[in-house]
Amino acid sequence: MDLNDEFQQTFLRANLELHPDSPVPIYYQLSRFFIKLIQDEVFQPGTRFPSEESISSYYHVSRPTANKSVQILLNEGWLSRDKQDKRSGTFVKEKPYISLGFLTEGMSFADQFPQDVPIRSEIVSMQSVPATGKMAKILLLQEGDPVIHMRRLRYAFDEPIMVCDSRFSEARFPGIVRSDFVQDSLYKTLEVRYNCPIVSSERYATAVEAVDPEVVRLLGVPPFSSILMITGVSCNHNDEPIDYLRTYLQPGVSLKSRIHRRVS
Repeated sequence: MDLNDEFQQTFLRANLELHPDSPVPIYYQLSRFFIKLIQDEVFQPGTRFPSEESISSYYHVSRPTANKSVQILLNEGWLSRDKQDKRSGTFVKEKPYISLGFLTEGMSFADQFPQDVPIRSEIVSMQSVPATGKMAKILLLQEGDPVIHMRRLRYAFDEPIMVCDSRFSEARFPGIVRSDFVQDSLYKTLEVRYNCPIVSSERYATAVEAVDPEVVRLLGVPPFSSILMITGVSCNHNDEPIDYLRTYLQPGVSLKSRIHRRVS
């Protein structure tokens, strides 16, 4: 059995069907199929990926459609085009698997990463903006009050993993725009410099599409691709809302929590 026949058998066993009547484009449906097969280890890291000819032949799609589906995986870092063992072609890329703790005792997102994962962050922007109606209501401010909007890009294994937005009262934390952060952490800075420890946080995870052009650029994902967004509010010991947060996660990042059930 040659390689193309083997790929055809793999597609057959996967039993993943295209839906022509769906508003989701066929090439994008294909890309989601392939990501699932990579995540399920049907296609192992370092192995050759099916050719566009094999894809178009099995799924009865045009070569340009097959090409667009493969390009998405190349852009998202699931595949690479290089030489391995003196062979050139498209190969499944060794992609670090990131699993974050969700709603653990750590309030900062930096606390959610496993200790063996090398992380770093950079401030993309930090500016004063007027509080909108929703923002003012959440932070218990007046509409139009100055709010600091800080956007950070976090990396794991030197790969962009999440875009983090924080919004907090400018009057409450004067001079923070010019401040060097303590241990590269916003919450540690609020605690040490402003005597405002964050002790509780409420967060919600929602599947959204990547619409913000800067989020698309920073995460390196195709526009309108599906990503996970986490929103929430973090509070101090008086239960006062301090940080109105919004975080966009790179596709492939998972969230985990451990739950214990009491047995009588």
